[in-house]
Amino acid sequence: MPQPYNGSQSNQSPSTSSGGKASRWLLAVVLLSILGLIYWFFHQPTTPEAQPGQAKKPPTPVVLTPVTTQTAPLELKTIGNVESISSVSLKSQIDGIITSIRIKEGDSVQRGQLLFTLDTRPVEAEIAQAQATVSKDQAQVAQAQAQLSKDEAQVRQARANIRRDQAQEEFAHAQEKRYASLLAQQFVSSSEAEQAVAASRSAEQTVVADRAALQNSKAILDADKAAIASAQATVQADQANLESSRIKLTYCYIRAPFSGRTGSLKVHVGDTVQTNSTPLLMLSQLNPIEVGFSIPEQAIESIRNHAKGKPFPVSVITRENPPTRLTGYLKFVENSVDTSTGTLRLKAIFANENHLWPGQFVDVSLQLAQQPNALVIPSQAIQNGQKGDYVFINQGGKAVMRAVIVDRVVNDMAVIRAGLSLGDSVVTDGQFQLTPNAPIRPTGSPGRGQSR
Repeated sequence: MPQPYNGSQSNQSPSTSSGGKASRWLLAVVLLSILGLIYWFFHQPTTPEAQPGQAKKPPTPVVLTPVTTQTAPLELKTIGNVESISSVSLKSQIDGIITSIRIKEGDSVQRGQLLFTLDTRPVEAEIAQAQATVSKDQAQVAQAQAQLSKDEAQVRQARANIRRDQAQEEFAHAQEKRYASLLAQQFVSSSEAEQAVAASRSAEQTVVADRAALQNSKAILDADKAAIASAQATVQADQANLESSRIKLTYCYIRAPFSGRTGSLKVHVGDTVQTNSTPLLMLSQLNPIEVGFSIPEQAIESIRNHAKGKPFPVSVITRENPPTRLTGYLKFVENSVDTSTGTLRLKAIFANENHLWPGQFVDVSLQLAQQPNALVIPSQAIQNGQKGDYVFINQGGKAVMRAVIVDRVVNDMAVIRAGLSLGDSVVTDGQFQLTPNAPIRPTGSPGRGQSR
């Protein structure tokens, strides 16, 4: 029998009620699955060793090198510039025409080697003219000397005349006195006495005239000597001109002032060159050669402290491939610091066999002293991290990271200031594949300074 209608009775069917329960169960299952995935993600093993049933990672093969001691140089490193000790632009010292060129561009030449020849004919004509002038003036000197000899003879004759006339004067004076005495005794006449007086006065005047003639001859003699001196000075000037022309002839042959290497030619055969104005070529001395470089003023004290009277060794390395290393010594230290840069200029000198070229940049190492018993390892063992340099060392078959302080690198060997001890072994090959505490297996042939 049908039930009466009740307004509070639900109008849902049984199928609808069962569908809502299924949805709630499905949502719960999804939530549980998500929670399970989160738990698995945060609790899964992070290393292969933590996963059961999997094999451990095999040891990494590496090369080990023991920490050793050796004498390491204490150096200052900088960049230097190669400089020629002598470099000159050759120019002619006279005007002329180039008749021959004896070298090629880029030739190595020796000091005194003939490089250029100028036309010698104009200078040879000057020499011939100068020689003729010298001969002419030398003839004038000879003529003046002959006149001097003639006048010297006249002087000698004048002196002889004086001596003769002085004797006659003395005789005339004596006669005057004698006739005066005879006149007083009336043994002679007055006229005879007057003749004796006249003869005495005549003899006196003759001596005076002789003396005047002698003075005149001496004056002529002095004039002759002055003429000779003038003629000789003229000859000396002529000879100087002749020597100047001969020197100009040597300028026609242009030679190398020092041994070096020639640059590009600026002239050709037939070109006219002018005195000290026309460049012929650039000549640079390459052996020995200098390298100029600067060091900071803070390093001046190091140079002063390590100076012991001996020149500092200096080595340079070129930037070519393969590089060339040369060793020389410090030659020059500037006497003041450059206030604009705060550096001190130095120069080193090197024996050079066509390795260094002027203007070339090189890496310079100035050796100040030798540090004995320095701890060293191959520089390739050093790695850089966020906290500084470090190496891997072998401890019980594991790669242990060790922080180190590198003082400097000398010839691919790192000088260690702190962090390692004698007897430690560092990884020098295979270190880039390592992680801290990773197992390692020594293998391979050790390089320089490595254990065998």
